[in-house]
Amino acid sequence: MGTTKGQPRLGKAEDRRYFKEVRFRQIRALFEISRQGSFAAAARSLGMATPSVWRQVRALEDDYGVHFVTAKGRAVRLTEDGERLMSLAAPLVEGFDSLRKVFSDLQTGAERVLRLAAPASVLNSSFRHVIAAYRLAHPEVRLTLIDAPSRVAWRMVESDTADLAIVGVPDGIDLPARLSVEPLASYPFELIFPEGHPLSKLKRVGLREILSHPLILAGEDSSSRLQFDQVVAKAGLSARVNVVMTAGNVPSILNYVGLGIGVAILTRSAIEAISFPVVKKAGLAHRDVSTVLGHDNLVLVHPKGRHELGHVRVFREMVASSLKA
Repeated sequence: MGTTKGQPRLGKAEDRRYFKEVRFRQIRALFEISRQGSFAAAARSLGMATPSVWRQVRALEDDYGVHFVTAKGRAVRLTEDGERLMSLAAPLVEGFDSLRKVFSDLQTGAERVLRLAAPASVLNSSFRHVIAAYRLAHPEVRLTLIDAPSRVAWRMVESDTADLAIVGVPDGIDLPARLSVEPLASYPFELIFPEGHPLSKLKRVGLREILSHPLILAGEDSSSRLQFDQVVAKAGLSARVNVVMTAGNVPSILNYVGLGIGVAILTRSAIEAISFPVVKKAGLAHRDVSTVLGHDNLVLVHPKGRHELGHVRVFREMVASSLKA
């Protein structure tokens, strides 16, 4: 094959290096598509034109002889082969992307930052003592706490806007494969209602009994709401749901339960964060409904494949040891 006039011919070593570089760019393009869900969003993330991202992926498909993506309108998702390749390649891309951060962390005088995302109920639980202990032991680390519902928190880790997350993951819900999940504890779901409420007199409370009352629920990205919606949909009872209030914090939910507006579903950990005596004092009762709604699994989430910074690892280990105890 000849060369274009004026273009130097690559030798074998340069040729191999060129194609290795191009292939890594192609894999990175596929990686971003898997994260962003569209060619346009991936292009913005990579600082490239959308057609360029499309060409990178098509070239990778030609090289491997299979399709890695399938498009429906503007939405793009990975095929089974695409998912398989990403399970192998994602740790390599994540690890490469984290090298600069790790190198900076090793330099003398470099600022150390730790960003933790977690729901308010976690931040207000006994876990706050771990935060205080860490700050005392490591005053050189700039610790940022981000109050975010569970689904938002784990997505922040996935998008590298948080280093760690402590979140609730309901039974039957899987987190993205690119995240490492470390189990910490498991809590039953609780039904909250005013003392003397008809629900307190029932021997057995099932899903239909719960749905016969107006509901006060946490936001759609919370672990309790994710579990509730999943169970109701599976039972084919979504049409019977009457949500009269959605709130982002536990005190607001309990206040309106106390006013008789509706009954609430929360995790036991969320109630423990403000203490059961407070619930009792407010004239409220609670009932374990784990036989209906299952459990909320508290987990520690961090990126899989990235080089972990030393001060982040120390914090993660402190959390794991305290909440597993």
